[in-house]
Amino acid sequence: MERVGVVLEKKGETAMVAMRRHTACKKCGGCGGFINVDDKDKEKFEVKNPINASEGQLVNVEVDDAQMLRFSFVLYMLPVIALLVGVFGGITFARLFNYRGDEVLLAIGIGAVLLLAVIVGIRVWNNRLEDEKRYLPVIKSLAEAAEDECEADVPSDY
Repeated sequence: MERVGVVLEKKGETAMVAMRRHTACKKCGGCGGFINVDDKDKEKFEVKNPINASEGQLVNVEVDDAQMLRFSFVLYMLPVIALLVGVFGGITFARLFNYRGDEVLLAIGIGAVLLLAVIVGIRVWNNRLEDEKRYLPVIKSLAEAAEDECEADVPSDY
């Protein structure tokens, strides 16, 4: 996937880039307002800068699609799978060992514990990956400015 952004700051072999909105985004509100938030830190990304782009230049930033799918699976599907395995495993466990209490409550408890364990595991994994530069998006080339490309460019007060 390729996106357009503007270089805010150079940091050696990396750069901080503010991403521009995709052309499909016309302030429709479909994102729930997340793109229009005032918190500018949510729009900044650290990227590899092999072309040595300077501050203020528009750049094309590429994100590996397979890598993004893997990360999305880990962040969204793994917790859901853990919850379901915990719930159904809890019901099976309760029936297998003739649990005399409320087996649904036990299953929900086991599912919640498994969900929490996976979320903590993802958090630890994320902290380890934060310093690894190999997972960063890469600046592929300089971009040409087009007035009609984005309705809302990067704010001028960056």
